[in-house]
Amino acid sequence: MNRKSFHFLQNCILSGWLLTFGGLVSTSLAQYGGTETLPPPPSPPGGSGLAIQDPYMVPADTSRPLFENPPSNPFSSYSSQTTEPVAGTRLFQNFGADFTWITPKAGQKQMGLFRIDVAGDIAFPICASQDRPLLLEPRFAINWWNGPQSNLYDMASSTFDASLGLRWMPQWKLNSMATALEFDLFFSVGIYSDFKKVTGESFRFPSWAYVSLDFTKTIKGKIGVWYLDRVRYKIFPSGGIIWSPNSQWEFQILFPNPRVTYRPVGGGFRDMNLYARGEYGGGSWTVQHLVDGNCRTDYNDYRIMFGLDWANKYRSTGYFEIGVAFGRELYFADARNRNHSYSLDAGFIMQAGLHF
Repeated sequence: MNRKSFHFLQNCILSGWLLTFGGLVSTSLAQYGGTETLPPPPSPPGGSGLAIQDPYMVPADTSRPLFENPPSNPFSSYSSQTTEPVAGTRLFQNFGADFTWITPKAGQKQMGLFRIDVAGDIAFPICASQDRPLLLEPRFAINWWNGPQSNLYDMASSTFDASLGLRWMPQWKLNSMATALEFDLFFSVGIYSDFKKVTGESFRFPSWAYVSLDFTKTIKGKIGVWYLDRVRYKIFPSGGIIWSPNSQWEFQILFPNPRVTYRPVGGGFRDMNLYARGEYGGGSWTVQHLVDGNCRTDYNDYRIMFGLDWANKYRSTGYFEIGVAFGRELYFADARNRNHSYSLDAGFIMQAGLHF
């Protein structure tokens, strides 16, 4: 990528992000008329809509993976579910903020994180279809890091995510098929950097493609590929099955983000879910290091989370969860393309979010 085309692409992404969020401020919630923009339930693995976002998510599922493109994630909720049907497809959907805190104490093997993530969906009907529109997903996040205290391995005090994504979830069915194939297609481009020096490596393209099919009334299969675009792992084959034996329980046996959900019945609990989930978390940025200079740097971990999420008739959704992150590491390639991994101690995680 030459210097002129690089600056052109950088300016396009930043301008597009500013324009989409500017539209949110200047435009009230618009409606096209038609049916509510909701993908068909049930749901996928447990990660994030808040994040973000799945054609078969749990009705009030709002949990998201920590870093990968909220609200978009192949294992996250797609949008709010309300207690009463609301006519009209909303132009602006699922806008809100997520907050993440990981053990802030700094040490030789300890690194803390506080993250604010702002994201949402802008819906554009395709071919007059309003139940499965094209979604434009702007997103901006700030990550504040604390530690580690090491003479050889360090992390920037802050890193940033600024991205635009396109998501489409069409259906396709032959006359001989009892149920339709459901597709989940997502492509994004963004700048992930500490902004001390933005290079071609600062641009990442996290994306995915999945197809799912109902085998029975209670079992759904899902298979596809998740392009993480990190240093350690570029691509993940993923998928599995979702089993919903009744209206209260759902078992999402999916790699890499499994989830078990319980929906209490009666009283004020009708719009609340309790869940436990696993997740492969982390992200990647270009960081100016003290020893090796500017290079792509991953933060990777594995998580076990316990939480609850909820929805109400005003289209708002929220969640709160706690858990533990283990197998934590900083992973990067230096100027000579030599890979380095620096292991970190396990940490406590607390995460919350609210979207409208």
